[in-house]
Amino acid sequence: MNSTRKDGESWKVSNCTTATCTKGKITTTPTVCPDVQELICVNGRKLVKVYDDDDECCFHYECECVCNVWSEYHYLTFDAKSYKFKENCSYYLVKEIITKYNLTIIVNNHDCDASNSTFCPQALIVTYGSYTVVLTQLETSGTASNVVYVNQKRIYPAYQNSVLRVTSTDMVITLEIPEINTKVLYRDSAIIIDLPMSFFGGNTEGQCGTCDNNPDNDCRSPNGQVESCSDSAGQWNVPGRPCVTPTTPSATTTSNPPPSTTPSPCKPAICDVLTSSVFAPCNGVIHPGPFVVSCRDDICNSNVIDCTSLQAYATQCSEAGVCIDWRNATNGQCEFKCPSNKVYMACGALVEPTCNDRYNQKFQADSQASSNNTMEGCFCPNGTILFNTVHDTCVPSCGCVGPDGEPKQPGDTWTSGCNTCVCDIDSMSIQCEPDQCPTKQSPNCSKPGQQLVNKTDDCCTTQSCECNVNLCPPPHTCPLGFQLNVMNGTCCQYYECVPKVVCVYNMTEYKPGSKIPTPTTQTPSEPPTEVPAIPEQPSGATTAASGAGGTTSGPLTEESPSEPPIEVPAIPEQPSGATTAASGAGGTTSGPLTEESPSEPPTEVPAIPEQPSGATTAASGAGGTTSGPLTEESFNPKACQNCYCGSQMNPTTKLNIITCKPIVCNTDCPKGYEYQTTADKCCGTCVQKSCIFTTPENTTYIFEVNNTFVPPNDKCVQYECENINGQLIIKKTKTICPHFNPLDCEPGTETTDAKGCCTTCSPQNICEVQSKQTVIEVNDCKSTQQVTMTSCAGHCGSSSIYSAAANTMMHQCECCQEATISSKQVELTCANGSKVQHIYTVVETCQCSKAECVSGTTSKPQRRRRR
Repeated sequence: MNSTRKDGESWKVSNCTTATCTKGKITTTPTVCPDVQELICVNGRKLVKVYDDDDECCFHYECECVCNVWSEYHYLTFDAKSYKFKENCSYYLVKEIITKYNLTIIVNNHDCDASNSTFCPQALIVTYGSYTVVLTQLETSGTASNVVYVNQKRIYPAYQNSVLRVTSTDMVITLEIPEINTKVLYRDSAIIIDLPMSFFGGNTEGQCGTCDNNPDNDCRSPNGQVESCSDSAGQWNVPGRPCVTPTTPSATTTSNPPPSTTPSPCKPAICDVLTSSVFAPCNGVIHPGPFVVSCRDDICNSNVIDCTSLQAYATQCSEAGVCIDWRNATNGQCEFKCPSNKVYMACGALVEPTCNDRYNQKFQADSQASSNNTMEGCFCPNGTILFNTVHDTCVPSCGCVGPDGEPKQPGDTWTSGCNTCVCDIDSMSIQCEPDQCPTKQSPNCSKPGQQLVNKTDDCCTTQSCECNVNLCPPPHTCPLGFQLNVMNGTCCQYYECVPKVVCVYNMTEYKPGSKIPTPTTQTPSEPPTEVPAIPEQPSGATTAASGAGGTTSGPLTEESPSEPPIEVPAIPEQPSGATTAASGAGGTTSGPLTEESPSEPPTEVPAIPEQPSGATTAASGAGGTTSGPLTEESFNPKACQNCYCGSQMNPTTKLNIITCKPIVCNTDCPKGYEYQTTADKCCGTCVQKSCIFTTPENTTYIFEVNNTFVPPNDKCVQYECENINGQLIIKKTKTICPHFNPLDCEPGTETTDAKGCCTTCSPQNICEVQSKQTVIEVNDCKSTQQVTMTSCAGHCGSSSIYSAAANTMMHQCECCQEATISSKQVELTCANGSKVQHIYTVVETCQCSKAECVSGTTSKPQRRRRR
């Protein structure tokens, strides 16, 4: 391509030459490269030529940084430091000292399956940038297989994105990161990490050591101190991840096997295969020494043939581009058995071709496997091809793909959804036809809560009855006299109203034997039908209430406080149900009341269905009963009936029948009472018309209102019958007689009043001088001897008579008083020993003298003379 260059401009051209524009002419000069120094790689690997530029003119040599872990505890660092280490933790194999590429490689020596704690393979976790790749194993039906997870999602190799490339055979997984020219190999017994020194030289740490071609610093601990590998390896555990107690003790570290002057007593022949002609093509590329040592160590310590060291070395050879078919040289001791549909190949393609052409083109699976790009594994036999990497099935030809991704051969038929499909032989395409469903009759879903539901089963729609509680009827409400009985049905609870064995009247339930309330008001045409009960008259007389306000004439009287007035109560109605005769028959019965005769029950008449309960009734006025169905109007009980809930049930209404009989009133009243009817009562009452008095001797006297009664044995007491506010009250009046002593009367003057209550007479006038001996005591001074004291005493005329004109008591009084007196003197001795003279009065004569009837005394001043 022609282009214009400026004078003096230089540019690179092919064949490692540089062109320069000088004064319109182009001159070329070869590229001068620095001298190349060849290194000695301590790990025994060949030098790697690394070009400095893209034109691949100048280059330099580097050593490969390859770290190996096999048998889970044999380690070979980047710089060929070999040691043994076994602890069940997560450790850093590779970690950047200074983060440049965000690469971290961790080994988990005890990655247990969550569903099977006994299966704990060794897992490898590679983190690069935003990607986390987990290489581990899963156990299915007792067989372990390699699996790969990229950012927690399982992928099926081959897999490739803009950063990662993952390929796999049944035995080995290869992870490549082209951006940093890094490769990681994983198999059940070996791990290989291949890093370029140009990217990671002197910048790695961990159990794989430092990639710098210096074995002395490979066993460096996280704190920077170089220690023995057995000490430093355990310090590279990943924080925050649990550890499991080690199953075997940590082993010693060796750089090269020490020389031995005597042959080892244990030299398994199988280990010699590593240095035999079988591996000769690889021995010059990869030093087999560490693998020979580990082979002998594993077998001699366990006495079991172990092929892991041979497998690890063979894998290392394949990774280096040298394929070795070595298993046949072990006399079957390391034979590998593939699944029945595959065959073992020591040098198979890293990417096996499949039926997917785009997959083959992307991963170049169609090209023949070259000798430097192979790996052992299980592959499809000749004449077959791998269908795809997910199902891992070998097919003779790439026919059709079923809906599940499984291969279908020409002529195969299968069911997909609701269609029958066939892989057509001619067109190699899938042809499907809908399935034919049988015709079925719809079920009967008429029960409560049932609904017809369509279901698709095996592509065909079937109908069935299913329960829907939203379609169930609401709970039932039963009428009076019935109770709700709840039962379980097919889908719903169903309800039934069952009789309570009660009567119903006026929206109220009544148990058998209960009385039914009836109207208490009767029409004028209805005769009274209730029997009044007469209360017993209390014994003794009733007295007038205090404050009656009456006055009496004659002798002085007072009301007796010990006998309060007794009110005679009205006679209450007689309880219903104790009648003997029908009212209106023209007569009444006397004698004690009787209960209904149980031998003659009333006739029960069933009620019509609309009526809550049936009822029977006795016809008033005729003394008999009526039968037959009652209408709703005739059932309403009349006034003055006794109705009860019966024990028999109406077959129509399923309610007990109400029976009724008329109330028969008793009109007999005791003496002093009169029977009277009232408009709002079934039966009348006995109303008291006269006062009734019973003496303590149980003798009864009856007297009319405003009349009086005097007991024959007590003329001083009078009882009067009064009507106060419609209530009869007996008022008691008692005459109080003056004191009477026949001895004080003038003979022949005794008289009795008109009632025969009080006796009076003309008293004798006797007023005499009386004397007595006494000691006079005045102010703590008293006479030393008794002196004679005189006084007047006797009876003089006096009276107290009621005056009707003055409406008060008239008093006339005469007093027995002194007529003549004299004075005497006596000497008194005081408490202090002094003596005084005391003058006192002596009555000489007495006489009756008129005086006012008031209390009074006559006193005279007393004189004392102290000597």
